[in-house]
Amino acid sequence: MPLFQYEAIATTGKKVRATIDADNLHDAKLKLIKREVVALKIHPVDRQVLQKSVLTRVELLNLTREIARLLQAGLPLYETLCALEEKYRGQARPHRLLLDLADSVRQGMAFSLALFKYPQTFDILYTSMIANAEKTGSLGAALQELAELISRQIQIKKQVVSALLYPALLCGFCVVVLSSLLFYVVPSLRELFEGRDLHPLTQIVFAASAFACKAKIPLALGAMGCLMLGVGAVVLPQWRDRILSLGYRLPWIRHVMARVAFIRFSRSVATLLEGGLPLVQAFAQGRTVMRHPALEKVVAQAEEKIAQGQSIHSPFENHPLIPPLVPRMIGIAEEGGKLPFMMRQIAQIYEEELEKILTHFANLAQPVLLLVLGIIIGFVLLSVLLPLTDVSSFATN
Repeated sequence: MPLFQYEAIATTGKKVRATIDADNLHDAKLKLIKREVVALKIHPVDRQVLQKSVLTRVELLNLTREIARLLQAGLPLYETLCALEEKYRGQARPHRLLLDLADSVRQGMAFSLALFKYPQTFDILYTSMIANAEKTGSLGAALQELAELISRQIQIKKQVVSALLYPALLCGFCVVVLSSLLFYVVPSLRELFEGRDLHPLTQIVFAASAFACKAKIPLALGAMGCLMLGVGAVVLPQWRDRILSLGYRLPWIRHVMARVAFIRFSRSVATLLEGGLPLVQAFAQGRTVMRHPALEKVVAQAEEKIAQGQSIHSPFENHPLIPPLVPRMIGIAEEGGKLPFMMRQIAQIYEEELEKILTHFANLAQPVLLLVLGIIIGFVLLSVLLPLTDVSSFATN
């Protein structure tokens, strides 16, 4: 059924935008009249635009949890989607998506196929788990597992961001302070010391200030380029992938990102195996959430070797990015037939290790950056104060 987006006046007097499903434009207007909604504008929603709409990870988590809770409470899937559609009215992206999903389910389409129309929101891991759950009749449990999986991914991302945010803010503050000293403070003192023999520290600072003032335009363009690169890395997936590929070459970042990728993989594989997916398919779909090219190649090679009859743990041995404990634990689980449980334990172990690494980095980076900032500012101030201590030179002048 087509979707129509409309603008209307709410009871509070504010304009609101929402979406309604109807057979045609006339039917959409009749539905709005029955709801006592005064529509100012109404137009059909483009299907391509609808499929490109992406939910944030938090929106996806909340939606998954709510669907899981309503299904576990005994509501049918269609009634669940309709109830949530009413709740999310006024929120454009979730509301449009729920309307389309409810309409697809009402027409008899499988829920997994309806989700497959939105690949930018529901990845292959999500849709595969829903498809397997539909076969076994455990859709509510599968959605609850997906909610826990997404929650852990969001938590890991927050830990990484929080560990890097404070050092980044300190570096930015250091750049601002140093720029103000080189561009404004030091040039204003140049005439005071003109024609005098200066201390080597003062000469270094004055030379750095003169170079910075002469190269204002290139430095400004470089700063704007770095800013645009950072914004592009956040907004554009292609830029983000390229920047991450460069970051993987740095030793500490490579180590941390490998831990994050393997945590995602382990938890995803554990969830898929518990849902009844075969091992090779579980590895293939778990690989899609890793976002680490080097480890994805390792897992792809493991899939081929496992399909040829080799043991599960052998492809992960002697790799610099995979801890030695991982193949040992997988080997033990392979013998005992408890691979899903062991993969979940691996994820938990390295989540705790990652948290310790990030906490240690944050605790170490803060005093180091403060020390560096103090040294830079102290160096500039000392270079300015040293000539002022030479009282005799002022007396002669």
